[in-house]
Amino acid sequence: MFDKNLFKQQLIKLMNGRTTTEFAQQTGFNRTYLSKYLNLKLDRPPSARLLQNIASSIVPYETLLVSCGYLTNTISSNTATVTLPIVNFIDICNTTFSEQQIEGYETINASQLNPDYDYIYTYIKDNSMLHARIHSGDLVLIRKQSHINSGEIAVVSIDNKTAVLKRILKKQNILVLQSENPLFSSYIFSQEEQNRVRIIGKVIHVKFIPI
Repeated sequence: MFDKNLFKQQLIKLMNGRTTTEFAQQTGFNRTYLSKYLNLKLDRPPSARLLQNIASSIVPYETLLVSCGYLTNTISSNTATVTLPIVNFIDICNTTFSEQQIEGYETINASQLNPDYDYIYTYIKDNSMLHARIHSGDLVLIRKQSHINSGEIAVVSIDNKTAVLKRILKKQNILVLQSENPLFSSYIFSQEEQNRVRIIGKVIHVKFIPI
C-alpha cells in the first residue's frame, strides 16, 4: 500500500536542500508531480523505474519500493513477513540496485531479522565455501554491515570491483579472506592494504540446495 506521508518524508531527504526545479532537472522527476507528492495530493505512487532514478544512499531503492507499496517490509510482530530482494551476486557491491540487478524476491519471517539492519538475499555462484556447507546455487541471507568479527563469514568487496564470499580472519595486522575449499585461493592483506577491502554484510543463514 502506498504510504504518501512516508514517501513525502523520503522525498524531502532525497532533495537534501535542493529546490523542486533542481531536483526535477537532476533526476527526471516531473516537477508538477513532484510538487503534488510533496503536498500529499496524489494517492498513486510513481513507477518503480522513476524510484530507481531518484534513489540514493540517503534513501535506497528498496526503501522507496516499500513506501510505495511495491515491496512488503513490516517488522512489527512474530507473524509478520518481510519480502527481500534477491540481488545478483556480481552487483552486490552497489549501494542501490536496479530492476535488472534484482533476480527475484524472497519472503522471510520478520522475527528472524533485526529491524536496525537492512537485508538482502543473493545466490552463490561458486563452491569456494564448500566445507562451510555453502554450495553454488545456495540462497544466502546477507545482513548489511560494515564490520565483522574474526571467524565470521561475509560478503566482501575488493577494490570496489570484485565481490567474494569468504571467512574473515584477523591475525594481528593481517586480514585473511579465507576460502573453505582447497581448490580456491584465499586472500591475504597487510595492514597497509586493508583499505582495499570493504565489508558488505554478514551471512545470517543459507537455504541449502540438495547435494
